[in-house]
Amino acid sequence: MDDPTRVRRAFGQALPEDAVMPAPQEDLARARAALRARSRGRFRIGLGALALALVAGVGVAGALDRTAQPENSASSAGADPIQLLATTFVATPYSFDLTPRGWSVQSRSPYAVTIAPDDGSTSSDPDVFVGKLVITFDHNPVGTQVLPGAGRRVWIHADSGYTTLSMTTAAGEPAGVVRIQYPDNAGWDRSTMARFLRSVHVGAGAKASLG
Repeated sequence: MDDPTRVRRAFGQALPEDAVMPAPQEDLARARAALRARSRGRFRIGLGALALALVAGVGVAGALDRTAQPENSASSAGADPIQLLATTFVATPYSFDLTPRGWSVQSRSPYAVTIAPDDGSTSSDPDVFVGKLVITFDHNPVGTQVLPGAGRRVWIHADSGYTTLSMTTAAGEPAGVVRIQYPDNAGWDRSTMARFLRSVHVGAGAKASLG
């Protein structure tokens, strides 16, 4: 199942024709294709202040330093502000310099990572993306609207209660675009999410999802 074209075709045939998607069609279609391509080994990464014990057998490197200090908080209607911790976690082949307190990695593949809140407010099915962060890697255009702020340039697209931020990968990383799609009512604001996106590193094992 490493061929993303085959994965997209199979998943598209499985969806009912009248299915209603709660998020932008293009971004969620890519996320679904990417996550269907992952291995079926499932794991969760605790994002508290304790040492991070990573699940064995899924290719994620061992425990990481969890001596975290609050980085920043964000505000959004309908949820408590998200607090970023200045600590690292890994979802091979991706890694993050910042950690959102109270959120955990629900699934990962060479194409994408899904991060869900720990409060049980979202589905435990990793193929359901409502209310979650979906980080994808692809070769599609980044967009036209640039989000103001220091650091690497971030492009923005908002629609249907979700926002997508996009950024080209850094020098030394696989060439392409890394994106984060997030729900607008989950406590994130654009500035905080842009900092989180800029903390993403795309590893050598990442594969770009096309289309």
